[in-house]
Amino acid sequence: MVVDVHSSLAGGPVGVDSLSGLPRELAFTVEEYEGRMEGVRRAMAEANVDVFVVRHPPNVFYLSGHQSFAMFGGECVILPLNGDPTLVVHPPELGTALLHTWMDEVHGYPGRAHEEYQAELLKGQGFGGARVAVESSLAGMTPEGFDTLRRALPDAEMVDGSGFVASVKITKSPREIEYLRQAARMTDAGIMASIDAAAEGATDNDVAAAGNEALIAAGSEYMCLSPILTTGRRSGILHSTHKRVPLGKGDSVCMEFGACVQRYTAPMMRTVSIGEPEPGVARLANACIAGLNNVLGAMRAGVTADEVAREGWKGVDPAGPGLVFHGVFAYAVGAGFPPSWGDATASISLGNRTRLQAGMVFHHPVALRQLGEYGTMFSETTVVTEDGCEVLTSVDRELFIR
Repeated sequence: MVVDVHSSLAGGPVGVDSLSGLPRELAFTVEEYEGRMEGVRRAMAEANVDVFVVRHPPNVFYLSGHQSFAMFGGECVILPLNGDPTLVVHPPELGTALLHTWMDEVHGYPGRAHEEYQAELLKGQGFGGARVAVESSLAGMTPEGFDTLRRALPDAEMVDGSGFVASVKITKSPREIEYLRQAARMTDAGIMASIDAAAEGATDNDVAAAGNEALIAAGSEYMCLSPILTTGRRSGILHSTHKRVPLGKGDSVCMEFGACVQRYTAPMMRTVSIGEPEPGVARLANACIAGLNNVLGAMRAGVTADEVAREGWKGVDPAGPGLVFHGVFAYAVGAGFPPSWGDATASISLGNRTRLQAGMVFHHPVALRQLGEYGTMFSETTVVTEDGCEVLTSVDRELFIR
């Protein structure tokens, strides 16, 4: 007889015995998860919050371990200031939740009533009239969902807790950094495979496919972003990618890949020229590499993001005016789900007074484009150290000619 998960498991708690003896796959120790919770609770206490409803998928994963390729179904962690946390997921995801979480209290909600069910749990735990924090400005909570939760808790005081988890995960643990090192080695393999596949007459899809195969063969789990690869005049268009376009002599081939291990991504960008590059491509490539080198040389704990960005601009400015550059010399990466590998905890740009800390992890995308004509891009993933940075990705930082 087929079991209907909606009728048999939804709307209440489930236990690990539902896995029929399949062992749990925890990405981190229980002690590390508990340490993360305590860090978040410190932020809650400072804001006089009684309970925190965590809805942003990377943050649900960060606290609970729950991971799936369907992470926008209203899942949440209910984290009281005191007491045990509760993981609530979309009923079809109960299997993946039990497989990956360390938490003992796991619930499925009935039908599509996730906010209503979360409100009933909060009331049952004594928080019906409490000060409740919700990640109201992050992707996991829609305005409609927030309004539904607020209506279901008429006696509660609702406040924004969107920064609570970010305050803890802004620096990465040794285990997180080890996953990022593993992901970087896989990213290296994918980038090199695409560099080797780049040739006149091949299509951008051929080159992207070679990289994608190598990423997965090297061990990558499903990625936050598919391999990005754009060529020729389309390389001058930000956020374009492969579209069955043949490669011709003189074309610039821009690629950005990021392998994933336990949801941690280490991205990298590189550029190939099919034959000798035209002067404009060579000029942009030299400026990108100079800017990236300057940034990496300026990185260390204690400096401000603004100070690092100023060094980056010294490298890219000689490329000249009229080019497209987003002006961000780094953004933080960590645990993520499609469509982003960034963790939105820090960035490096002019005017940003954030001080770098040892253990921060950044992706440094330095890309210059002559709009609609050509472009070049280079990047690395790094970990900030007390006296510099550790570069995790390792493909040669040069304009490759094929």
